[in-house]
Amino acid sequence: MASCSPNVKFLDRFRFQRNDDENVCPKGKMTVDSLATKDRLISSKISKIQSSFPKLKAFKPFSKKNPQMEHDIQTKEVLLTFKQNLQQNHFARAGQQLIDCEERLFALKQEGVQSSKGIVEEEEDCEEHLKKDFEELLEKIWSTIENSLEVKNKEEIDSLKEAVLALQQEEIQDQRWEGFDEKKCPPWRPRYCKRTHDSLLEKVVKQRMEAAKPDLNCSIKSSIQMDIISKAKQLKSDLLQVATNVKSCYPELNICQYYANLYHQAFSAKIKEIADYGLSDSDCLHILQWVNTHYPRIIKHEALTGMIQYEQLEALLPNKMLEPLEEQFLSSKENELQTWCQKFLSTEEKATPEMKDGCYSSTLAIDVIQCIHGVLTSAQEVLGDHSKTKRMTHQIKEFLIIYHRFLVKVTEDNQKADAVLKASLHCIRQFRDYIIKNADCFPRHIKADCENLLTRMRDTCLGYFTISIHKDLKGKYSKLGTQGWLKNNEHMCSELLEAVDGHIQKLKNLDNTCLTCLKELLSQFHKEVLVEYVRKMMKKKIKLGDEKKLHQAAEALCNNGQKIHTLFTEAGSDMDELKNVLAKLAELLILKDPHCIELQLVSLYTIYPDFSEAHVSAWLHLKANLSASDLKNIKKTFSEFRELESLEGTPESNNKDPFYTCSNFFSKVVVK
Repeated sequence: MASCSPNVKFLDRFRFQRNDDENVCPKGKMTVDSLATKDRLISSKISKIQSSFPKLKAFKPFSKKNPQMEHDIQTKEVLLTFKQNLQQNHFARAGQQLIDCEERLFALKQEGVQSSKGIVEEEEDCEEHLKKDFEELLEKIWSTIENSLEVKNKEEIDSLKEAVLALQQEEIQDQRWEGFDEKKCPPWRPRYCKRTHDSLLEKVVKQRMEAAKPDLNCSIKSSIQMDIISKAKQLKSDLLQVATNVKSCYPELNICQYYANLYHQAFSAKIKEIADYGLSDSDCLHILQWVNTHYPRIIKHEALTGMIQYEQLEALLPNKMLEPLEEQFLSSKENELQTWCQKFLSTEEKATPEMKDGCYSSTLAIDVIQCIHGVLTSAQEVLGDHSKTKRMTHQIKEFLIIYHRFLVKVTEDNQKADAVLKASLHCIRQFRDYIIKNADCFPRHIKADCENLLTRMRDTCLGYFTISIHKDLKGKYSKLGTQGWLKNNEHMCSELLEAVDGHIQKLKNLDNTCLTCLKELLSQFHKEVLVEYVRKMMKKKIKLGDEKKLHQAAEALCNNGQKIHTLFTEAGSDMDELKNVLAKLAELLILKDPHCIELQLVSLYTIYPDFSEAHVSAWLHLKANLSASDLKNIKKTFSEFRELESLEGTPESNNKDPFYTCSNFFSKVVVK
């Protein structure tokens, strides 16, 4: 029987008649027609055996499962022998031929045919031949599978397809023998080809990753980085090879995902091994880049789209190994940011502001912002999560603290104060714009701290130009909140406004001041004048006992407030929120009902959350007609309201720009 290695003469001595066998498998070759006839005979014989061998699963001729074989039958092509199929890498056909012989041999044995000693010897000889043929077949199959990642041309791809199909046939044959007594099964069953196949691929992947050699011609000096890059290149190359040439050989399996899992495990093992070292900052950065950026980019390559599900892969590094690397990276970046900011400020301290478009200017804000933004952006890309980089903005706060100290020092003893502070006003605005536009990069408390710092820095700069003004106005301020003010209010207000207007004109004529800085300067002056006005009114110099005086004082406050606001806004002030501050305080003077007074105080607090119990006491001191018990109850109610509001959070300032809000107005009004 040329198509089967087992001794044909032995098989002929059983229930298959010799004449039938010779017709089915004439010596020397087997035709497609004879194979079909043989399958029908085998099926018939096996069906008769089923009654005594009930667990044997129905036999399905290979010619009915393999489309190529069916095509051969239809075209009457000559079917090759087992050896010929094996030599030409027709593994599926060769494997089915051996399975056919296996079926015939062990099905006949299951009939319980009495055998002489000679027949038993030939039976054993037949089994041995069949076993060796199977081993020869599998040896070539495993060799083909082992070289899967090297296949290039059609012939090699077809051989791999044949190997995969032959393994599938072996798995099916294993399943058909399930449930049989080991003594009644072929000694080589089950073969567990799938298990062997999977183990072989895992071995191949490990060997290829271990054999990946660094490119000695590259400019990278770190051996760790070179090792990672070489393995990543091998991984990418092999996965693209799988997608291009191997994928079609596994029609019933997502082999791309399978290989991706194997390479992922191998690459992950290498990354974990390296991460256990004490890494330099450069190597730490390199690993994080591969974990969060480079490696995902390889797996999501356009040539692998739809073949590999990145989400199904485990993390390259577990959190317990990743977090220390992230901490090291963030610490190094924070130190880098701190060093650069200190360098920029040191340069600023030694430099003289330059003139640009007729105004003093400085590049400090631009330099620092570019550095900060660059470090934050690169860190976000490395870590793959912008929330992890928010802590780095603490360095901005630290820089602003040091910058503010520098500005305070400049106002005290620096001959270049005028130029430095004018240039700094523009820098402060640039910092403020950056923080507001990039609010998502900051933790809420750091953002608030930075805004407060910038406000104080701006006030420091502006205060340098207005402090001498307030010294000149001290005489005018001293008359506010006195009996003389109540009697000659209109005259005193006119004197004050005339003096203020003179200083406004001087400010507007300052050299080398940009329009934006001038507007800020006028707004600050506007605010400070009103602060002094309210502070003088709260100095408890007068008490208004009758209704006439209370209404007279309230009217004076409203008129004065309106005139001051008009003067400054026409000059260019942006402090529109302060338009009604004196008017709202005036309402407290004419209200009689304690409950109404409490409501008015609450209204003031919602606008100015720094309006305190001390301010309430100082202002209500003007109302001599308020009983001690009423005053006590009003203060108690207001205090309870403030405490409740503090638990719920600071009142919002109607979404106003925090840099220009007047919500901190009363914090400037210091009362005793």
